[in-house]
Amino acid sequence: MGNDNKKTTDNLIPAYQKMMTRVEETQKHSTTKTLQQHIEAAIDRAVELEELSREEAERIGDYLRRDLHDAADFIVKTEQALADWIRFDLELIEERLLEMFSLMVDQTQQELETLAECARQATEWHSGEMTVLGTLFCESCDHVVHFHQPDYIPVCPNCGATRFKRAIN
Repeated sequence: MGNDNKKTTDNLIPAYQKMMTRVEETQKHSTTKTLQQHIEAAIDRAVELEELSREEAERIGDYLRRDLHDAADFIVKTEQALADWIRFDLELIEERLLEMFSLMVDQTQQELETLAECARQATEWHSGEMTVLGTLFCESCDHVVHFHQPDYIPVCPNCGATRFKRAIN
């Protein structure tokens, strides 16, 4: 990746966090909208303010949807806590980030419980995509990669593979 490309993509990590913040803020002011509608509003706002291109905003929105749906789906299916999905000490996470993510997961969990039979969520993560906090496992060698904040998914440092999954106990 060239220097200019890296500079552009590095700006997407704070944009992911900003989108999470915007979703949380709109959730506080409107309980009648779905999480999907809150994410769409955050995407539109980022484009309107020219913080991101439409393509970048949509991609970040997709990553956020995927991560929230996966966390909520895990909690619904396993009846375990968010800490079990994250798979590392919650004290390592910035309190504000955890609070934001937890609120969005709660709404997502409620939406999934209501639409459980209709919801079929993405279960693959690929190198180069962005993800939120948690733990991914390489599909080829089961190598563990921890994320303590939103970041890009690397190629597996153990085997070089590019596909990851979250384990459900």
